[in-house]
Amino acid sequence: MSPERALGSRRGKLAAARRAARDRLNKLELVQFGVRSLLLRFRIRHLSGPRRLSTASGDVVVISVVRNGALWIPSFLTHHRALGVRHFVLLDNGSDDGTREMLASEPDVTLLQTDAPYHAYENTMKRYLAQRYCRDRWCLCVDVDELFEYPFQDQAPLSALVAYLDERKCNAVVTQMLDMFSDIPLNRLESHPGDDLKATYRLYDLSAVRKTKYILGGVPDQIAFHRGGIRNLVFGTDNGLTKVSFFKMDGQLEPFVQWHHVRHGRFADVSCALLHFPFVSTFYEKVADAVRTGRYGYLTSNEYVRYHARLENADDLHLRQPTSKVYRNAEALLEEGFLYASPAYRRAIAGTQTDPG
Repeated sequence: MSPERALGSRRGKLAAARRAARDRLNKLELVQFGVRSLLLRFRIRHLSGPRRLSTASGDVVVISVVRNGALWIPSFLTHHRALGVRHFVLLDNGSDDGTREMLASEPDVTLLQTDAPYHAYENTMKRYLAQRYCRDRWCLCVDVDELFEYPFQDQAPLSALVAYLDERKCNAVVTQMLDMFSDIPLNRLESHPGDDLKATYRLYDLSAVRKTKYILGGVPDQIAFHRGGIRNLVFGTDNGLTKVSFFKMDGQLEPFVQWHHVRHGRFADVSCALLHFPFVSTFYEKVADAVRTGRYGYLTSNEYVRYHARLENADDLHLRQPTSKVYRNAEALLEEGFLYASPAYRRAIAGTQTDPG
């Protein structure tokens, strides 16, 4: 076979593989958001907090699916309340560490419960929360081990960010996950619910973050899709770090497409950060449980197998690298090119025309 024909054959096979992958995703979405969405309604019950939210047009509603989140909940609530969030809706999925009891006492938290299997219903659960509680409102979907940060948040409240987005008729904001960790070896950590996450797990590392074009459409060219990071350096995984976690349920946008993305998004000219705190003392336990039960489904099973293998073969597992840095703020991530903010955003939110390019 000539080189030209061989190249054409490879391209044809690659195109066929992509079509087959799209077909599988379309069929999966049909099940997730068709049959499963109907079944899920009968598997959710209200435990505590407001059944109906009294929200204003500029309010942001935080939604999350949680299991055994006691270590993160105090910082999670404190951080997002300080940003200006007034409404939280959390769906518990089998906690046995006191999570439900902690949340039941919070007046601004609507607490729900379901026994639906997470690996099959993950996106269905999240879309249910967004459709039920965020209609015509901005929705921030964050796990309890994530803290949302946006550029110049110390200079402008969350309401100013929402006003900026609404003025430009945006309904979606790209969020970049930043894995945070301690300088203490992972096996020596002792984590407690009262820990200040940002103070305790201060380090991050961008040296192994790989950037590619965001191909789902409508995203500004300056905002890339990120993969890898510290998990690639230490565990050899190639996990995605880019989500659309902040969006407006305006009747047009479809959230949780291909897990962490959206359809019909009108994207903002700024990206935001999700500070991610998985590397606490219970990380070993979570990894072992994920490998044993397959809780996170086939897409992430190999990732947890790699975690498990590395943890089993390391006495002192240090995440800190020579390239690691202490986290300061989202503006530092702008300087490093991890986040992006347009000149228009900087003028409106930060009151500055500085643009590093």
